[in-house]
Amino acid sequence: MDSDVTIRAAEQGDAEAILHIHVGAIIADGPGAYSDRQVAAWAAKTEGTQRYLDSVDDEATDIVVAEREGVTGFGELDTDDGVIEAIFVEPQSHGTGIGSTILRHFEQTLRRAGFSRSRLRAVHNAVGFYERHGYEPTGTDTRTTTNGVELSSVWMEKHLSDR
Repeated sequence: MDSDVTIRAAEQGDAEAILHIHVGAIIADGPGAYSDRQVAAWAAKTEGTQRYLDSVDDEATDIVVAEREGVTGFGELDTDDGVIEAIFVEPQSHGTGIGSTILRHFEQTLRRAGFSRSRLRAVHNAVGFYERHGYEPTGTDTRTTTNGVELSSVWMEKHLSDR
């Protein structure tokens, strides 16, 4: 299912596609778990592509894109703390294995770096996805968007086997 997906390091030229995927996924999936006001604030991305451009240049961040006839998803990993910061897939590619491929890529990266567990903060509409991959809830968190709207999420973690 995901054999035709390529994962590669994101480049500066990918920032626009990443922004488009991020906002598109929020608008498509957010309403199932968050209010209209929260979704609008979360999707606003007032900083435009700058956040992604900064992440590409940040040595403590592993930001990747998934390609299948173009960029179809992206993920961001904090390599210092071993925390998966984001995995988003374009809405029309949901359920095709792209998110799972990015997640496995990050888990392998964490294993190679010596981490024994993978941690992430899941938005409510993604909790089931991570549970299917062996993650368990460990707590909750609330973040404030640049527009001052609070979004709750769920801390999750998974023990990484040696394989």
